[in-house]
Order: sequence, then C-alpha cells, then structure tokens
Amino acid sequence: MRQFHVALALLCLLAPGARADSVELKGFHAKLKAELAELGHLSELNGKYRIRVTEVTMDPGGYMHAHHHVGPGLRCMQSGELKYEIEGKTTIYKPGDCFSETGAVTHESSVVGNAPVVLLNFELLPASLPEGKGSIMAAPEEHDHHHDK
Repeated sequence: MRQFHVALALLCLLAPGARADSVELKGFHAKLKAELAELGHLSELNGKYRIRVTEVTMDPGGYMHAHHHVGPGLRCMQSGELKYEIEGKTTIYKPGDCFSETGAVTHESSVVGNAPVVLLNFELLPASLPEGKGSIMAAPEEHDHHHDK
C-alpha cells in the first residue's frame, strides 16, 4: 500500500505540463517500481539512504528543462529516443542504452521523434526525502534557462 501512495504522489506531482520544484516539465510521467530501505551488508547506510527504481515515460514532444537530482543514479532506456544535454554535450540515447548521473550537474532532456520515451531510473536517495517526493530539483539560478519547445 505504501508503494501505491508514493506512486500516486509522484504521478500527481509530475503530471503533464507541471513543474517539479521549479523545473518545467512537459509530458512527464513517473511510476514507482520498487524501493529498498534496508541495505543488507551495507548496514551503516540503513536509515541514511534508500534505493528507488522509477519507470519514467515522456510523451512525444516532452521535455525536462534544466535540473539536478537529489542523489546519483543510473538511467536505462527501454524505448524511444532521448536527447540528453549536459555540460555542453548532447547525446541521443536509444533503447538498451544506460547512462549515469551524479545528480549534481545541470542537465536537460527531451524526446526525439514521435515515439514516447520509457526509461528506468535507479537512484540512491537520502532516507529523509519525504515519501512521494521526486528526486528532481531546480538547477542553480545561474544555469537555469528555458527553451522554446
């Protein structure tokens, strides 16, 4: 039941055309797949961190303007093509591609073509992150800019 409430909160927070912590989003949907708070042999991390897996879908024409994340993560493309811009470099990711983010570097992403993008986000997050809160956070003001889409 807890996963349902977290997923529902994520979906409400990240509805199409929404803003998540001052980050402009379009066509972005998130669905919690799994969360792990008890980290086995890494017991010194229990109560400090958790691992979350979220399935993200971005509709054709969808984007996420300049943002950071609360923690680091791995992203694995399931379908569609994603234009990913970070530190002046643009990469197009396709199904089967995986990439990493520290969370601390400003980046943007948008859908390429007419097919939706589906990717899995594997994230290491602070245990103190409120239930249902996504990992997206606004980029520092000096990097925050908006594009006409």
